Amino acid sequence: MKIDELRDIIDFAIEKEQEAVDFYNLLSGRVKVKPITEELRKIAAVEESHRDRLKKMDVSGYFQKVVKPVQNLKIADYLVDKEPSPDMKWQDLLQIAMRRELASMHLYADLAKLITDSPSRQLFENLAAEEGAHKLFFEKLWDEEVLTDN
Repeated sequence: MKIDELRDIIDFAIEKEQEAVDFYNLLSGRVKVKPITEELRKIAAVEESHRDRLKKMDVSGYFQKVVKPVQNLKIADYLVDKEPSPDMKWQDLLQIAMRRELASMHLYADLAKLITDSPSRQLFENLAAEEGAHKLFFEKLWDEEVLTDN
């Protein structure tokens, strides 16, 4: 892997974090339940901190520390196939949120496997864990509010 490829991966992750910030800010404006709105704003703030940490990464020394070259990063696997629309139901928004968090969790876990530099690997492992916690938050909402009849 070359330094430009690693930089592209980091730039992709930064872009995804910004999309998450925008999504959760939009979602918090649509939710009428104050505790959920507050939690969505907290999640947006965490996503902003992810974006900022990624922006601060200096990849100039990492390209020699990548474990092995990656032929296919499967970036498309990390994309969400459905976009929010004004007429979406709460269930649809929760589904998108869960899938976004799952994709982010997988992205960071995969990046952690590529990096041998301990601080950078730990950063990606931490980001993966935080995204997993966000996914759990939305899964609990799904369980409590969508699966109420089950």
